[in-house]
Parts: sequence; structure tokens; C-alpha cells
Amino acid sequence: MIRGRRVLVLLACAAVVWGGGPGAVASAAGGGADPAARAAGSWGRAIEVPGLAALDEGGYVSLTSLSCGAAGNGAAGGYYTDVHGYLQGFVVSMRRGRWDRAIEVPGLAALNNGAYAADDGAYVSSVSCAAAGNCAAVGHYL
Repeated sequence: MIRGRRVLVLLACAAVVWGGGPGAVASAAGGGADPAARAAGSWGRAIEVPGLAALDEGGYVSLTSLSCGAAGNGAAGGYYTDVHGYLQGFVVSMRRGRWDRAIEVPGLAALNNGAYAADDGAYVSSVSCAAAGNCAAVGHYL
């Protein structure tokens, strides 16, 4: 968990996670070009995780899992803190080498009542993609 920072992460569906801010991912295509145009094994350019800063109001963010079903296509998940300081789960997808906006896991906040400590709550613990566009996430809530 990183306090007061966002998460740096991923590229072309090879995972590397750094602590740092403000909330970035390395794009699969190093800035938007076709992922196939990059040299094999090269790193993309770090960009902010689209939408993550808008979700994270409490200053705690962690990307806990990443999976890729094919080059340039995958998903990631983790948690952020809401305005009340409770952890909430998020997911973000990559399609054709571009990251979509991170979103709260639909319906998870309604299940997560935050009945325990503010630094506990809901999160995505694992993401798996069997093929491009076919991903699942699993996690926890209180």
C-alpha cells in the first residue's frame, strides 16, 4: 500500500509495479502506437492510469493483480480509498494497447459496509484473462 501516491505499473502485459505517483501505467504501445510496432521486450512510456485519480480520494492506492489474454489486451485490479477512508476495489482494462478508465468494481461498494477499520475493506486480489476480452477478477469485501 502506498500512502499519498498513485500506482505506477504495467506495460504491454508484462508486469512491473513501482510505487510512485501520480498514478501511472506504462502503455502497451509506448504512447499509443500499435503494440506490434514496438521492439520485442521494450518498455512503453509511463502514463497515468486513466480515471484512477478521480476514484482515489483517500490517498491509498494499490494495484494488486494484472493479467493479459493477448499482447496489448488485458486487465488489472486493486484498491483505492474512498472519501470516507474505506478501501474500494477497482478494475481497468487494456484493449488494443490502450488503457481504458479505471472503474470501481460495479456493485462492490454496496456490499462493502466498512464496518471494520478504515484501512480494511474491499479490494481486487486477482485478475485472470484467458484470452483477449475474456477476464475475471476476484477479491474481498467486509
